[in-house]
Amino acid sequence: MTKELKFATNLAKDAGKILMDEFGKAKILKTKADKRDVCTNVDLKTEQMIIGKIKENYPDHKIYGEETGKTNGESDYTWIIDPIDGTRYYISGIKFFSVSIALWKDNEPILGVVYFPALDEIYYAEKGKGAFCDKKKLKVSSISNLKDSIIALDIACSNKLELSEKKTTTRRLETIFANTYRIRLFGLGTFVLCSIAKGGFEGYFDLTGKEKVLDLVAGIIIAKEAGAKITGLDGKYLGKNTSHVVITNGKIHNKFLELINSIS
Repeated sequence: MTKELKFATNLAKDAGKILMDEFGKAKILKTKADKRDVCTNVDLKTEQMIIGKIKENYPDHKIYGEETGKTNGESDYTWIIDPIDGTRYYISGIKFFSVSIALWKDNEPILGVVYFPALDEIYYAEKGKGAFCDKKKLKVSSISNLKDSIIALDIACSNKLELSEKKTTTRRLETIFANTYRIRLFGLGTFVLCSIAKGGFEGYFDLTGKEKVLDLVAGIIIAKEAGAKITGLDGKYLGKNTSHVVITNGKIHNKFLELINSIS
């Protein structure tokens, strides 16, 4: 474990302690542009702590925070942080949320950490070194048949889609449902990607194309290092410009792409 990864895992656990200490006390400070996501005092408190520690230890690195935006730096490295993935769960008293921290360079993550404080489970990965949960190495599912596959979907912001897009989304949903073992909708990307990494699900698809790679970045490297494949609908990975993100165990990837591309 490099010093950067050790730093990130310790930082995620420190952030998780804040979340558990403040659990049940969060207050909504603002709603975001789409009115569906919110920011709480705990989001800001946790993010400010994380940013402060990064600046103290890596003063020249850039930082991109879910709540506070971008902080410039002279380095090629950018820390990407989400203090609470699953804020709606958090403020509702549901212990289904995580802290997400990643380090990005050359249009891809080079390390990622996801910590679930209520479960006390930490997932982490570094480029080329594998993915782990609490020191146990992770490996994606060996299932290669769509009919036996569980697919997690994201349909965030679907209310803002044009009518034609809504129809395509609905048809794709019906098609995936009819051709796979199960579909799941969690609204917690970090959980889904970590579950793919440990072999719990076979795939993930962003139905509406509204989910950003940067929102998933820590989970992406964890899944990738466990053997997952990440592309857009066109079968290509374009870094942060990838849209309609598709992530699978690799074994069903081409079949799944063919299935969803059959609907337009």
